[in-house]
Amino acid sequence: MTKHEEFLWELLLHEINTKAELTCMYFDCFTFIAKTEQLEEFRLHKKQREDSRRKALGESCSMDEPEY
Repeated sequence: MTKHEEFLWELLLHEINTKAELTCMYFDCFTFIAKTEQLEEFRLHKKQREDSRRKALGESCSMDEPEY
């Protein structure tokens, strides 16, 4: 195995481990939200963030369009 291949395998392993850690953290946060009966507030907050991202993306896309 070349050094480059070895590096890529190590990078892949690191990304897999990072994703696993993030999944555990997400599960812990979601469990906390559910146990503290804040699920509706979380869903509302999530929807507001998604709407805000869509709006920002829409504005940035419209700014990139050339005016004729």
